[in-house]
Amino acid sequence: MSLEILEAKEAIREVIDSFANLECDVQAQMKFFTEDTHVMVYMGGNLVMDIKGREELEKQFSGFTGGIKASHHQNGQQVITLDGNMATDVHYCRAALVMEENGRDVISDNYIRYADKLVKENGEWKIVEREQHFVITKKQSL
Repeated sequence: MSLEILEAKEAIREVIDSFANLECDVQAQMKFFTEDTHVMVYMGGNLVMDIKGREELEKQFSGFTGGIKASHHQNGQQVITLDGNMATDVHYCRAALVMEENGRDVISDNYIRYADKLVKENGEWKIVEREQHFVITKKQSL
C-alpha cells in the first residue's frame, strides 16, 4: 500500500471521526458534506429521510437533534476503498441519545451502519452521499 493511499485513508478516517466527535453540533458537522450532498436515513429498513443538499441537511438534522439533552457516539470497524478522488467508506457507530419523552428522560441506544461516498474537493475529503442505517434501536428510561 502506497503512502498516498495511507494518507488518503487517514484523512477520510479523520472526517468520519471528527463528524462523530461533534456529537449533535449540526452546524459544525456541515463542513464535512458537499453542497449537493444526498443523505438517506433508514430505520428498520425503511427510508425515513431523503435529504438533498447541505442546507436541507442542516435544517432536517437540526430539527431531529433539537430535543437531545446528551449524546455519545462511538465509531467501530471501518472499510475504506479509494478510486482516485472518490472513495467509499462503510463504518459502524453506536450512538446513545438522551431525550425527554412523556415527561421523563429516556436513552435511545442506536446501532448504526453508514455507507458513505466521498469526494476530494480542494484538497479535502467530503461526504457527497450517505446511507445511514439504524440497524438496532433500543429505548429505556433513565
